[in-house]
Amino acid sequence: MQIPEFGNGSGELFEEEKKYIASFKKAVLLVAGAAVQKLMMELAKEQEVLMNIADMMIELSVCESIQLRVEKMVGIRGEAACKEQIAMMKIYINDAADKINKAGKDAIASFAEGDEQRMILMGLKRFAKTTPLNVRDARRLVAAKLLTENKYPY
Repeated sequence: MQIPEFGNGSGELFEEEKKYIASFKKAVLLVAGAAVQKLMMELAKEQEVLMNIADMMIELSVCESIQLRVEKMVGIRGEAACKEQIAMMKIYINDAADKINKAGKDAIASFAEGDEQRMILMGLKRFAKTTPLNVRDARRLVAAKLLTENKYPY
């Protein structure tokens, strides 16, 4: 594990979202690695654990895909023209953090106990954490676009 950075950041576009995605990757590796260490050859028989790890990987993949697509779109059309897409990306990443945390907790509870479980859960909580997002306003921004155009504009 590394020491968290408290700097102001580089101001790069979607820097915060990229940090979340990197942390989600660490969460997946933490849970998958702990499962492999604990279960070893028995992991193939633990379909529920594999399903939870797969769910985490799916959410991670979708987050990264959305972030890259929105970043590309902003590069072409500009940030102001893509404010709804940016809002949708932030909403999804915010929701995915909770889904990743839930799937990870379910997997960890299936194979770890006691202090080992508590330590892995602390790591998962750290890696699946995001700053609070005002999803109401973000969702209203997206809904306003849909209502004004009276069709699916994307």
